[in-house]
Amino acid sequence: MDQYSEQDVKTALEPYHNRIKSVVDRAFAECVLTKECRAKLGLAPLLYSRTFANLVFDAIAREAIAEFSSDSGVMIFYKPQTVKFCFGQVVIVRFKKANENGIGQNIPTQAALDFADPQESLPGLPPEAAKAEITWSPNELGTIIESLTVLARDGDTILWSYEIYGEEVDQNVTQFPAQTDPDDANIVPVVAVKNKDTDAQND
Repeated sequence: MDQYSEQDVKTALEPYHNRIKSVVDRAFAECVLTKECRAKLGLAPLLYSRTFANLVFDAIAREAIAEFSSDSGVMIFYKPQTVKFCFGQVVIVRFKKANENGIGQNIPTQAALDFADPQESLPGLPPEAAKAEITWSPNELGTIIESLTVLARDGDTILWSYEIYGEEVDQNVTQFPAQTDPDDANIVPVVAVKNKDTDAQND
């Protein structure tokens, strides 16, 4: 039975947000590259959209295992057809492609139903930990990940959710490219700090 709130889960996952986003982005980029290679070789496109989603799932699993296997704060639970990650004994997550309702796509096996039921514990996993999906959605062209969402479910109902955005760029600092000439290798890149008052006038 889930014992932790949305804020508890967010606090546990926040130190890993950038790494989680990087894992999903790398995995998706690999699958897009694979699709492009098929086209260049003259191979027919994949017939079913779920095939591509399965390839992304496999790539995410491989990337996430490589990313977190040596992290003492993350436990990895392997199953024959899936893998789950427990962060800080607080939240157990699985990665899924979001369907049209924003929840993870899956065949309604008993294991899937148990994961989506906050009252159910999962065999071999911390019984007090919350269960959450990390769902991904591509852009309309299918070239990049458009959204990455952490959510908790009760069946097909979303109990709560929030998006992972990764690192935020400081909008008040503009960094110009460094010199590429080998003779200028020791030159420090120029950084210009924007004047907030001036920016406000230009808005």
